[in-house]
Amino acid sequence: MVRPLRLLRLLAVMLLLAGSGAWAHLTPNSEISLAFGRTKIAADIVVPLSELTYATNIDIPPGSSLSPATRAILASYFVGHMNVLSPDGRAWGKRADEVVLSNDGFSSDILLKVTFTPPTGAPLRRFDFHYSAVIDHIANHFVLLLVRTDSDSGHLTDHPQMLGGLQQGNMTIRIDRGPGSAWRGFVSAVGLGIHHISEGHDHLLFLIALLLPAPLLASGRHWSGYGGLQLTARKLLAVVTAFTIGHSMTLIGGAFLGWKLPTQPVEVGIAVSILVSASHAWRPIFAGREALIAGSFGLVHGLAFATLIGRFGLEPVQKAQSILGFNIGIELVQIAVVALVMPILVVMARTSGYAAFRTGAAAFAGIAAVAWIVERVFRVDNVVGRAIDVGLGHAPWVLTALIAGAAFMVALDRRQARIAQPAA
Repeated sequence: MVRPLRLLRLLAVMLLLAGSGAWAHLTPNSEISLAFGRTKIAADIVVPLSELTYATNIDIPPGSSLSPATRAILASYFVGHMNVLSPDGRAWGKRADEVVLSNDGFSSDILLKVTFTPPTGAPLRRFDFHYSAVIDHIANHFVLLLVRTDSDSGHLTDHPQMLGGLQQGNMTIRIDRGPGSAWRGFVSAVGLGIHHISEGHDHLLFLIALLLPAPLLASGRHWSGYGGLQLTARKLLAVVTAFTIGHSMTLIGGAFLGWKLPTQPVEVGIAVSILVSASHAWRPIFAGREALIAGSFGLVHGLAFATLIGRFGLEPVQKAQSILGFNIGIELVQIAVVALVMPILVVMARTSGYAAFRTGAAAFAGIAAVAWIVERVFRVDNVVGRAIDVGLGHAPWVLTALIAGAAFMVALDRRQARIAQPAA
């Protein structure tokens, strides 16, 4: 029977986690998050320094750096206070990979990365997890056990899944993740790619802004008339392919080679890419080199994807599977957007009203880019940025408006052509 006090504490922690935008250490208790591979399990462990000091008498001043000797002591302590046992009672291998001291200005924590490896023939997804660090000396200390990622069960996001809690008197929990499936992980990665790009208004706006002048011929510093279906198809294929190659390269580099940049400059770079493509849609500044620009900025856009996908899978096969599925999801949305939007733009490009529409759409993209640049540089929300995000979130209505606009332009041109005809 679950003790009432323990249940209340567990519910409180769950509410704190649910209210946070990303996983963080929100309580004075410990947290263990597991990432499931196919041959091993990686654990990220967060322990409040004050609680650790009280339980062990290991003196580590907040804000100090850990010496190699202190790291070795801590690694030995934690590895000695945790065990993973297979259903037949055999112990898993365990190794402390990293021990660091973190201070975020509010609290100091010890962060550990530990790898567990099952014995030969033992199931990887079914075991008993025993953990007694700190809780063996502090009766009211609580350890929250979570799943961070589990590709083969389809759990790829950074939103943790609750497994349970550990405390004095209850230091072992049985974990059974059920049969894993590589196909389930692949499908989940595809779905995540679809979801991510569908909500990535900045990624899609960059692509659409590059497509605005695709049906047109460049004449000096101005866009002239419709260039025909063959030219449009060539430009379209080149831009979409180059953008795909660009973001795929940094996606692979982020997942396998650790390529990464701080989030802020990447997000600012994405907004700058929209401003550049909007300026080109207004006046040709790199006519004939759209594919080069799409590929170059695709590298920047891929860095934003790499931050997300780099945490999926512990082994190369899992990561490759996740990258492939994620990329397919992105491409499905891009193909759908191009398939829906491009025919409308081609119809519009053959009318006299397209110049005004293109200029207005380029201005909208430019305003959105500037609003996002300001927002991301100064890290402050602004009304313009929020309004644009909300508007772009209503894609069906935007598409309906485009169709209606194209129909209006065609009807207006036909009316003007009838008026211009000499009376019989």
